[in-house]
Amino acid sequence: MRFSELFLLAALMATALPRTAPAQPRLIKLATLAPEHSNWVKALRALDLDLRQQTGQELGLKIYPGGVQGDEEVMLRKLRVGQLQAFAFGGLGVSQTCAEVLAIEIPFTFDSYGEVDHVLGQTREFYRRAYERQGLVLLGWLDIGFVHILSQQPIRSAGDARGMKVWRLEGEPITQVLFAKAGMTSVPLSIPDVLMGLQTNLVEVVYASPSAAIALQWFTRVKYLTTLPINYTPGVLLVDQQVFYSLSPAQQDLLRQLAEEHLRQQLLQNRKENAEALKVLQANGLELVTPPPDEIQGFEQLVRDSLPELVGQAFTQEAYDLVQAHLSSFRQQDPKAP
Repeated sequence: MRFSELFLLAALMATALPRTAPAQPRLIKLATLAPEHSNWVKALRALDLDLRQQTGQELGLKIYPGGVQGDEEVMLRKLRVGQLQAFAFGGLGVSQTCAEVLAIEIPFTFDSYGEVDHVLGQTREFYRRAYERQGLVLLGWLDIGFVHILSQQPIRSAGDARGMKVWRLEGEPITQVLFAKAGMTSVPLSIPDVLMGLQTNLVEVVYASPSAAIALQWFTRVKYLTTLPINYTPGVLLVDQQVFYSLSPAQQDLLRQLAEEHLRQQLLQNRKENAEALKVLQANGLELVTPPPDEIQGFEQLVRDSLPELVGQAFTQEAYDLVQAHLSSFRQQDPKAP
């Protein structure tokens, strides 16, 4: 057999051999209530793209936005049976996975984003360990922002809300204690049910950051926004501990690094959108209501009166003291910070 014939035979045999399929990326299934086109999901998709590119398509995220995997309680159940491996929480799931976060969410704790950023930075290791004890890895904080009251009638004082049906996040202890102490009629609902509650007049008062009120379409069913920021609400990006530590050390480091970078961009974008959202809400007919100073003091006193039922019960004294200590330290260093 001539060389040319041998070469042709070898080529034919090579084409007959089964080809190895390209390796499929390992996908971490991540669910969130955030709508598809929100800045929260955009940040997650950018993280996924970056992760795939920098691992040569070996690792990525499979993102389920808009609550398609159920509300946050359902997501948690799916985590326990392995159907989901990661979450971007911004509601009940934040505190249900780590009650200590409630120390950050106490109303009127923060006066500025500078205070928020300082305290979250200084307490990061504390919260990382707290989530680790729950079998979760904290990849970083998502920014939701300062929350405002949105209502169908103007609210300038706690007393104004007493005759209205106020939404309360189901299973969340701070609002449960506050509303009970204020004598308000509260209606517990999960976040996906709030819009329907507004549409059917089951609730007349809700609370959200301006950008969240637009993303969730709640602003279409209310007429007023109280300008007093009630509290700062964080979100979290979490991954199941077993899944995270099954990654190679290099992949773990890269995931942490990229998550931090993209969450920082989400924070900046969300704060910009919150500022712009106030103008959008006004352009859509919402009227801004500003409580007088004595009524603001009434809101703050209500919170102080509620603390004994929260600190040491809903969350630990340690978490409360740590947040307050770092906040006090920041204010002493820069008492004129906006």
